[in-house]
Amino acid sequence: MDNIEQPFRVLEWCAGYGGIGMGLKRVIRNVRTVAYSEIELFGCEVLESRIQNGQIDPAPIWSNLKTFPCERFRGMVDLLVAGYPCQPFSTAGKRQGEEDPRHLWPFIERAISDVRPNWVFCENVAGHLTLGFKDVCHDLDELGYEVAAGLFTAREVGLPHKRQRLFILARDKLGDPEGIGLKETTGTDGWGEYKLHDRDEIRNLPDSTGDERQLRRQFDEADGEGFG
Repeated sequence: MDNIEQPFRVLEWCAGYGGIGMGLKRVIRNVRTVAYSEIELFGCEVLESRIQNGQIDPAPIWSNLKTFPCERFRGMVDLLVAGYPCQPFSTAGKRQGEEDPRHLWPFIERAISDVRPNWVFCENVAGHLTLGFKDVCHDLDELGYEVAAGLFTAREVGLPHKRQRLFILARDKLGDPEGIGLKETTGTDGWGEYKLHDRDEIRNLPDSTGDERQLRRQFDEADGEGFG
């Protein structure tokens, strides 16, 4: 019994159709989703269908993350995934940030604090860099997480469209005594060229009223984005 591998337990928030979770299963052994949260009825129907078809793990689907019982999952989750709504930040919208009723980061932050996962993985549009991203990084730092972030495109994995997205990876410092090393890293590894930026670099990023072109250069961002 001692040789049985323990599951890598995942909490999927803003799960959509379950795409991030399905991707995780391709790169992490023994992934097991313990709960989903998704407010859109169509998304919930897709999740239920994929559970029935065996494409994703059977687990409860919580329709309102604002009322999710986070305290019940403390110490039970290795990774919290959140593809939280992009509309507050996207240049395709009004960019109302915290004033947008779809701004869910405060609830994601609460979940991280209450659940205390070892890892946090978030996805959003590139426009998040110039609106809200520094706040996310600051909040994660205050919670004791080490942050790395990068911009990636669908073209890097051979697809014909761009679909550039910001990915944020954070790890609990107390859960990783060796650290993950946040100095800038480049490579290909079959996934296209990428860069990770360290926390000091993030602190020095201009805000949404600053020189956006400078920020885009720092993250090697090309034009084009949308809701996602």
